[in-house]
Order: sequence, then C-alpha cells, then structure tokens
Amino acid sequence: MQDRKLYGDAKLIEERLSQMQLMEEAAGGWAAVYKDAAAGRFWMKCFTTAGEQGGGYQLLIKLPLPTTDELITAAITSDFEDEAVAAVMRLLEEEAVEKKDFREQLVQRLEETDLQSMGTEQKQRLRKVITLTSLIDPLNKREVLGKTAAEVQADTLYFEVVSERARRLLQL
Repeated sequence: MQDRKLYGDAKLIEERLSQMQLMEEAAGGWAAVYKDAAAGRFWMKCFTTAGEQGGGYQLLIKLPLPTTDELITAAITSDFEDEAVAAVMRLLEEEAVEKKDFREQLVQRLEETDLQSMGTEQKQRLRKVITLTSLIDPLNKREVLGKTAAEVQADTLYFEVVSERARRLLQL
C-alpha cells in the first residue's frame, strides 16, 4: 500500500481522526494538529481558504508538510483519487496564501511524462490536474501592487507561457 501524505475525503478523514489524539487546535477549529500514536506521526487537519466563505475543502496532511515536488507527485501518481485532489488543493492554497509557485514545475513534470504509453485513466488524471489547477488559464495570478510595469509584464508572460504549454499537453 502506498504511503499516503494527504487525505481529502471527509469520511476517510473522520475515520483517521477517530484513531488519533488532538494535540492542538487553532484558528477557531479551521486547523488542528493530531498525533497518530500507533505510527508516531503527526497530522494537520485544515481547510483551504475557500473555508473563509463558509465552505472549503477539508484536508488531512501528514507532517512535516509535503514539499511542492511531493504534492505534484501525489497529484499525478497517487493511487487514491482523494489524495490527488487534496494535493492539488494544497498547491493552490500555498500559491494563494504563501505565494509559492508550482505552475512551472507542474507543467515541466507533465511534459516529461510519456503520454504515448499512458492509459486512458492516467491521461484523464492528468487532464483533471490541469483543469483543477487552472494551468491553462493565462491570467496573471500574482500580486501587481508595488511592482514595476516590467515586473507585471514578466509575471503575465510567465502565466501565458505556462498556459500555452498546458494547452499543448491537453491536445496529446
């Protein structure tokens, strides 16, 4: 069985949490740290920023937090659909809140994938990752305040180039 780093299915999260001990809770319950005593590991339960509007996507993440590369790997290769979606949600959260870029790295990993030898299900997974991350959206998602016109143009070009590369991948 694959070693999971994330859970995105609410029922599975509740099952896992029922076997763990709450260690610390913050942000009015929007984030909490749990200990899995049997495995000696810590997990963080949190919601994506969409939770601020009354909804949100609940995640359970093994600590230490996965790196961008680990999240991309989970999104592309996890055997578990909810883990793949949770990885995408975490990438988007880190981009929005922490200003961590993942788009160039993700499109590069997708380009390095041998799409010709891939099965239909795996190709559908990659299409879903591209769609959920809005990788084909050419709009600049970075802050523009306080930047020079050249910096904003560079950011805009970055998103346009990534978008075009992702569009080419969808055509394969």
